Amino acid sequence: MKSIQIEKNRLNGVDVKKLSDTIDAIKQNTGLAEFHFSAKNQWVNGGENHTTINEFYGAGKTHVRSKPYVFVKDEHPVLLGNDRCANPVEYALTALAGCLTTSLVYHAAARGIKIDKVESTLEGDLDLRGFLQMDGNINPGYKGIQVSFKIESDAPKESLEELIDLAKKASPVANTITKPTPVNVKLV
Repeated sequence: MKSIQIEKNRLNGVDVKKLSDTIDAIKQNTGLAEFHFSAKNQWVNGGENHTTINEFYGAGKTHVRSKPYVFVKDEHPVLLGNDRCANPVEYALTALAGCLTTSLVYHAAARGIKIDKVESTLEGDLDLRGFLQMDGNINPGYKGIQVSFKIESDAPKESLEELIDLAKKASPVANTITKPTPVNVKLV
């Protein structure tokens, strides 16, 4: 980490002292790096379902939020829904956007790079024949996802490109999407 003067130990909204302390603590006790997240989902009607996020385990203990988060998902009418909100594949883009951005900003702060603004656009294509199981050769998931970043910073372009590469490499969501992740589904 560069030694730079930072107002109240914050850069890009990140407390770099706490970030450094966290890294040091994990080096001393790797068990602190183990996290477990969970979600509970309930179908409502048609394409609508609600997912509740509340507690998770990390840094050696269980954390319970003061108020659970509820994510509502639905489908557009062309996909036989009521369009009450985004659909699950749009949430996947949202999760990827948030995780890549957070990874980029945190690593920029750790490197002493000031970021003034980050915007990203994510796009992906699907073929419903995979979802409808009309053709077993067609993947029901995205064929690919394109991510474009606009970053305002006085850092050199090469440093920003390195940050984007590092964000993709470090992002848990990007790695969940791009690398084989076992998904075990069962009836209980």
